[in-house]
Amino acid sequence: MRGDYANRMPLAVKHPRLSSDEYEALQAKAGWTAPVELIGGEPVVTLPTAVRVSSVRGELFYVLRGWASPGRGGLTLQNVFVRISEGTFLAPAVAWWSDSRRPSVGPGPIDTVPDLVIEVLAPSSRDNVLGPKCALYVAAGVNEIWVADPHATQITVVSGGGERVFARGEVLRSALLPGLAVGLEAVFGQR
Repeated sequence: MRGDYANRMPLAVKHPRLSSDEYEALQAKAGWTAPVELIGGEPVVTLPTAVRVSSVRGELFYVLRGWASPGRGGLTLQNVFVRISEGTFLAPAVAWWSDSRRPSVGPGPIDTVPDLVIEVLAPSSRDNVLGPKCALYVAAGVNEIWVADPHATQITVVSGGGERVFARGEVLRSALLPGLAVGLEAVFGQR
């Protein structure tokens, strides 16, 4: 019986595909609030996150927003849709644009690729973040990507200079954001 069942199984599962126009129509109808990213034409549902993931995301947004406030400028946003390329709309946990690249904000996706993207790993998003999303951000020209892992209590920074892992107890500094010092104890909380 087991062998017969295996022989009837398809070799691959086909996922629905959407064109950019179909995706934009779907999002426009939902007021750009549907929890769905489009990765290479494939819709990917983004599930709500656990408390720890949400907390880390909030701390990183707060630190980055605080750094940008005192005259450094730029634009810091959470969970907005960014058109990365044709057929690809991603929603980074946190994104930052320098003043010189500050996008116009209105209904629909943002069409300017961010200077900095922060993603926070959750069980439901881990494979997409570490796989296609980071590769797409790099290909699109994002200057720096921070991948925060609440489970491992570390942040991996990906930039033109390669990768660097910052662990609990360390302070993350970025050449992209002069003067910013992110204490990982504050981001991940006391354990």
